[in-house]
Order: sequence, then C-alpha cells, then structure tokens
Amino acid sequence: MKIIPGVTTQVLADRIASELGTRASLCEFKRFPDGELYTRVVDEIKGEEVTIVQSLMADTGLISLLQLIDAVEEAHKTTVVIPYLGYARQDKRFKPGEAISSRAIARGISFAGIVDRIYVVNVHNPAVLRYFDVDAKDLNAAPLIGDYIAQRAIQDPVIIGPDEGARELAKAVAEPHGFNFDVLEKKRISGDQVQIKPKEVSVAGRNVIIVDDIISTGGTIAEAAALLKAHDANDIYVTCIHGLFAQNATLRILNAGVTEIIATDTIQSIFSEISVAKMIADELST
Repeated sequence: MKIIPGVTTQVLADRIASELGTRASLCEFKRFPDGELYTRVVDEIKGEEVTIVQSLMADTGLISLLQLIDAVEEAHKTTVVIPYLGYARQDKRFKPGEAISSRAIARGISFAGIVDRIYVVNVHNPAVLRYFDVDAKDLNAAPLIGDYIAQRAIQDPVIIGPDEGARELAKAVAEPHGFNFDVLEKKRISGDQVQIKPKEVSVAGRNVIIVDDIISTGGTIAEAAALLKAHDANDIYVTCIHGLFAQNATLRILNAGVTEIIATDTIQSIFSEISVAKMIADELST
C-alpha cells in the first residue's frame, strides 16, 4: 500500500506508513506566483493500492486533497483518510440560500468515481457521512485519550465534557479505565443569572480533564476551566481530538488556569501528544 501525504498532514501520514511497515510516498507541493497550489505525486502509483491522508482544516487542505485524488486516478484502489473533516458543522440550511457545506465538500471528494472508501476521525456530525457517494466510516479516537491519561498516572482524575453534547465523548474516554465522568450543565437561577456546574460529580480537590472533540477559539473551554477552578478543582487538563487553536485560543485557555493542553495529531501542533496513526493503520489493514 502506498501512503500519499497531503500538504498539511505529512507527519501523520509518515506515522501511519511506519505502522504499516512502509514509507510515505514522496510528493511535491508548491505555489505558483499567482497563489495557485501545484501538487505532484512523485512515486509511481499506476496499478497500486493507495491511501491519501489529508485533513481539511482550511481551503488549502481541500484543494490539495482534490488534486491528489486526481493525481492517483491510475491507482488500482484509492482510499482517502480525512483525519479532520472541516465544514462538517453545517449539514443543513439554517437560512434560505445557504450552502450545505458538508454536502458540497463530500460531493467534491467523491464525485469523480476515483475514491473507493473514506475514513474520518471523530467527525463533528456523523450525519454528514451520508453525503459521500462511497463507503465512509467514522473512527473513534476517544479511547486513545483515555489510554494517554491512564499512562500519565494522573491521580484521581474526573473526565468532564463542557456541555451535554460532549457526554458520549467523555464516556468513551472514561469508561475503559473506570474514571468518573460528568458534563457541565446550565441552570437558570433568575432572569439574568445562570449557574453552570458539574451535573453529578464533585470536582473539589480532584484533577479534572476537560474533553471536547474540537477546540477552535477556546472560548467554551476557557469558560469551563474557570468555572471548575471556582468549584475548587485541582489541576485542570484540556484534551481534544481536533486542535484548531484559532486566534488567541491557546492564551485564552492557559489564562483560565489550565495546567496543560493535549491534542491528537489529526491536526499537527505543539500540543499533539496523542497519535491516531496506529488506529488508522489498523483499520487500513483490515
């Protein structure tokens, strides 16, 4: 199997290749003077089985992926791994005339009949997978976060989701290791006063691991961390699967009293302490 790295996902592609006992194929990426992206797969791929690895956290990632799909059209079988599927948060029209962005992206990736299967990692809304015209599977990296926490031997941890929508994620992180988990809930006290606190578990004197699927600007996470500090939590760790860390997210989170930020390498950053490479390699091997 040839592992083809996208322009923004080269480290993860190399790790996946290593797990499979091979190497990532050499690709050439550059920009023309007018800003257009040039992409070339240097390795011979005619008649081969290939897997393209490319996250979509910006428009460049999408263009790179589309070009790579076109470049490997002579492959025998083509798999696309999208560790972070951007645009997945809009799966319907909220206002007349809006594009259903996730559908537009899915159609663009699968329309040409080149791609045979697609894998994504913890897509924000699994319903968007129905827009792909080929088999698409969502891989769950949450247990990897639980494994990492267990290896760190953090004393008496409690896993906290920042809202009810993160309950299943917190559960998937916590349950394999018997950690307590909970989510934050908002309770209206009066017309202008809202109380936010853990729904069931006390965090006083305990180490807290906040888990979320995506951290973008960090506002929700910073608010959650400050609240947990006010409830006498001990050390607070922030973990996520997809770390976008847009704008001043890092400072916002750290200034809220967070001890450490931990992310996977679906999007490469200095916080990418957990690799999804083996999980993806194992799936590709089946």
